[in-house]
Amino acid sequence: MTVGASSVIDLLTAAVDDLEKCVVFHPGIATPSHTVVSVTGVDSAQVPLALGRYLVGALSGAVQLDAQLSQDMLAEGVDRREEINRTVQSLIGSHNLFVTREERRFRDTRRNAWIGEGVAHALLALSARRETSCVDGQICALSEVHETPNRQGLDSVSTYVQAGVLGVAIGESKSTASNVNANLGSAADLFIDVELGKHGPDLRSKLMAFRPILAPGLKEQVKDSLWSENASYLPIIVYQDAGDFTASRPKFNQLKTPRHRRRFIVVELADFHRFFDSVADAMRRAVAEVVV
Repeated sequence: MTVGASSVIDLLTAAVDDLEKCVVFHPGIATPSHTVVSVTGVDSAQVPLALGRYLVGALSGAVQLDAQLSQDMLAEGVDRREEINRTVQSLIGSHNLFVTREERRFRDTRRNAWIGEGVAHALLALSARRETSCVDGQICALSEVHETPNRQGLDSVSTYVQAGVLGVAIGESKSTASNVNANLGSAADLFIDVELGKHGPDLRSKLMAFRPILAPGLKEQVKDSLWSENASYLPIIVYQDAGDFTASRPKFNQLKTPRHRRRFIVVELADFHRFFDSVADAMRRAVAEVVV
């Protein structure tokens, strides 16, 4: 154990502690087609710094598949710092000035999309610390943060446990200042594809990776039928302009999984672009703090 690595884990633990202090998961509200879970506090002043550090920590190997922090695979040294810095720059850019159409497209479809996935990952990681309304139980395994926001496949896969029964949560992250309805529609299409078997290889790969870290009694429940028998669908929406999340959504009523496991995790921001700019700034600074 090096002092540097140990102090980095302390820094990241403090970041997650700060997130937990700020973020509030409200009880789910049932609608005819789904359940709405409102998450507030994400736009608290402390969150961008804490989230930026957490995301760089995740990219640097500090977040395990059990959603716990560990220094075992933590990137260290000058070469690794350069590597992580290149990754961060490719994901969020080197600055927050977006003047041209192409620059704004990068902001909206790459930078904000990736940070939105990071918000979702952090919320699910908090749900591994204690039971929240994100899922019907407590998270016990969580897929890694992706190094690209536009990869094909599922944004997140996690497992959760309630009364000794394992479930799988499939998340689709969306970040939008004003286009909530279209984003929810595309999320519904993805979940329909899951039930049609179009994401089977991705799900099997994730669940096989989870199996060794699950407790006895849970790993035996990891089978090919898990996501057809006990799946939750989590569209996780980070947005600014209000949408009617309680309106019935016919596409979600097509899904086989019961209504209480179709959970809209909604995160409203008062100043959408300022939040993403602040997180991006925090990430750029965090590289030197996390990779030592």
